[in-house]
Amino acid sequence: MRPPAPVRAWLVGFALWSAPLMAQRPRVQLDVAFAAASAPTIGATVSTEALLSDSKTRELLHNGFPARIHYRLELWRTGGWSNERRGLTEWDVLVAFDPAAEMFNAVRRGDEGRLLENYGGFPTVAAAESQIGRPLRVDLHPNGSGRFYYNLVLDVQTLTVSDLDALQQWLRGPEAPSKNPLKAIRNGIGTLVSRLLGGDKRHYERRSEVFTVP
Repeated sequence: MRPPAPVRAWLVGFALWSAPLMAQRPRVQLDVAFAAASAPTIGATVSTEALLSDSKTRELLHNGFPARIHYRLELWRTGGWSNERRGLTEWDVLVAFDPAAEMFNAVRRGDEGRLLENYGGFPTVAAAESQIGRPLRVDLHPNGSGRFYYNLVLDVQTLTVSDLDALQQWLRGPEAPSKNPLKAIRNGIGTLVSRLLGGDKRHYERRSEVFTVP
C-alpha cells in the first residue's frame, strides 16, 4: 500500500535533503605505496584518509571514549600453488580527547606499548585524523628475489569502559601525560553512556600491486 501523499512528499524531501550530506561524507581510503626498484631496501609507505570520519566514532570520541587504530602490514611472495607470507609488522595509533585542554591527543605505539611517535594535541578530530593519516615509511621489505605484494589490514575500534583498565596500563610509562584524559569517563555517567552507545569497530584491507625483485 502506497503511503499518503503528505508522507510521500516528506520522504522525497528527506531524501533530497540527506543526499548532499551523504555525498559530502568523506570516504575512508588506504594506500600502500612503494618504489619497485627500491623496495628491497626501502620498504613501503602507508597512508590513510578519513579513518575517524564515521559519525558514531566521532560522537564517541567527543564523549571521551578513545579510538584505537590497529595497523598490520604484511609482505607476501607470490608463486607456486599458493602465496607465502614473508613478513609482517604491527603498530597502534591511539586518539583520545582531553576535556581539560579541549584537545585530541594522538600517539603511535609499537610492541608492548613502546612509544614510536607522539603526534601531539589537535583542536578537532579532523586535524588529528589528517596528521595520523600522513605517509608513514615502514621498514618491511623482501630479503631475496621474486614477486611480492603488501597487504594492509586496519581495524578502527572505539573503546568501552571495559577496555579502560588495559588502556590505562598501556598509557603508563615515562612518556605518559601527567593528566589522564580517560579520567573524565570513569564516573557513573561515563559508564552509563558506554552501555548505551557500546563500542564501535570497523575493518579495512588494502592490497598493493605486485612488484618484482630480481
